[in-house]
Amino acid sequence: MSAFLPSRAPGVVPDQDDPRLQQRPLTPAERRARWEVRAAQWRARELAEDVFGKVTDMGLIGIRPDGPLRGLMHLDVPFDDLCEHRARQERFMAAAAVDPILATVRLVYVFGAEHA
Repeated sequence: MSAFLPSRAPGVVPDQDDPRLQQRPLTPAERRARWEVRAAQWRARELAEDVFGKVTDMGLIGIRPDGPLRGLMHLDVPFDDLCEHRARQERFMAAAAVDPILATVRLVYVFGAEHA
């Protein structure tokens, strides 16, 4: 199972003693790491709006405090033509690679077609 996806089927109630469910205050480092990912989320949306024209929906799952990949971000963008869409994706990824925020907080991007 991927670290980004839940390991349980929907509707299955997890064991309350599961250490992943134990609530504790975040350390300052954990809070900072979470806000780094949130800043990257909004920067990626802004960049996608510049490249694709608009973003109709977005979501971020699997926020990780550290590691090479910090989360999976889904962006619904306009889709008219496959070749144009791929060209825009390439422009987005090139811009994300040189962006000072997105270059340090690496996300996996999933582009979906906007819902009509």
